[in-house]
Amino acid sequence: MDENTNNVVSKKQSRDNIQAIEINMAKLNEMTRKDLYELARKLEISNYSKMTKNELKFAILRKQTESIGYFFYEGILEVLPDGYGFLRSVDNSLLPGTDDIYVSQSQIRKFNLFTGDIIAGQIRPPKEGERFFALLRIEAVNSLPPENARDRVSFENLTPEYPKARMVLEHKSAPYSSRIIDLFSPIGFGQRGLIVAPPKGGKTTLLKDIANSIAENYPDTRRYILLIDERPEEVTDIRDTVDANVIAAPFDMDPENQIRIAEMALDHFKRLVEFGHNVVVLVDSLTRVAREYNLYVPSSGKLLSGGLDPAAVIFPKKFFGAARKIREGGSLTILATALIETGSKMDEVIFEEFKGTGNMELVLSREIANERIFPAINLKLSGTRKEELLYSPEEMKNTIILRKFINDMSPKEALEFILSLLRKHKTNDEIMEAIENQKAL
Repeated sequence: MDENTNNVVSKKQSRDNIQAIEINMAKLNEMTRKDLYELARKLEISNYSKMTKNELKFAILRKQTESIGYFFYEGILEVLPDGYGFLRSVDNSLLPGTDDIYVSQSQIRKFNLFTGDIIAGQIRPPKEGERFFALLRIEAVNSLPPENARDRVSFENLTPEYPKARMVLEHKSAPYSSRIIDLFSPIGFGQRGLIVAPPKGGKTTLLKDIANSIAENYPDTRRYILLIDERPEEVTDIRDTVDANVIAAPFDMDPENQIRIAEMALDHFKRLVEFGHNVVVLVDSLTRVAREYNLYVPSSGKLLSGGLDPAAVIFPKKFFGAARKIREGGSLTILATALIETGSKMDEVIFEEFKGTGNMELVLSREIANERIFPAINLKLSGTRKEELLYSPEEMKNTIILRKFINDMSPKEALEFILSLLRKHKTNDEIMEAIENQKAL
């Protein structure tokens, strides 16, 4: 048997191996956790009992793929103008890299794939004359069977509605900031929240507290922190301390790449929502996204006060406006910081462009922060639209009583009073009960 014949036989055996695989994402989705554990034991997967159900399914697919001599890979698809694409890595902030995986045009067409989809599957090493590993078989699209992608409804055609399901941040070891947000600015699935932040107001710590509280109470959510134009050391700190995917474009990166990261990240979030996932995105900051666009976009011939081109806020508004609860299932929650009191006229104009576009606001106070009282939240200016959809009737009544009580106080006095309540009562339910029994105020 000559060398060519051997190659043909080898390729045929590889195809037969792939076709002989019985386990796929659709079948794994039908299995109970007990069935998955039994399968994991057979495949000799270690620590399977500590994995979430989703992690376990992918561990099984990875083990199976490696057993037939291929590699298993998961990445975020970017479709290029010529029709083919590459799987980018979140670790590389979705930018092109030498480790990217080639995806053919035929696969993209077959499964109706778009930029931003998470693709998981079998990959093979590059053949002679090729530069990249190539995707051989798609096992999952956005953590669901690839066949689901063919019938998806595009994000723009889904029906938005007010958030109705509350995202409770309080947990056993919750920081005071999480409990205060639950009391005064509740967050729902699909909330569009603006965090108004002066310098040194504690916004970074607040974002970390929110992200970790959501991770604690809602581990099945898809959590992301998008950092644009931030300090590199701050990016590292957040990666080390927050249970979320961090997509970062630090200030030493070219504006073109920063914009590319923001645009691809938005596509990625939309794709997840199309598949019914609940996605939570914390952005730091919308102001800096608009600044980068002001440097990058072609001039519109008009300038607002502070040197801001009106075209520079089009994408940031599109990004922020994508937050919504979807009637058909799924949600995109975006909590984004907007910088104020920076001494920059442009930053003030950018803030004015976003004022009123959110349905929840959390206002930080520099005066309170200067007195080293944290979280430095101005309770009287913070709140959520349609909060009655998130609170029970009893919670709504007691929250109104609490707001009326602090109405005549200064922002600092109001915060100190609420902090004293939090120290006195271990849970927010205890505070609500005390208000109900007229023992708290």
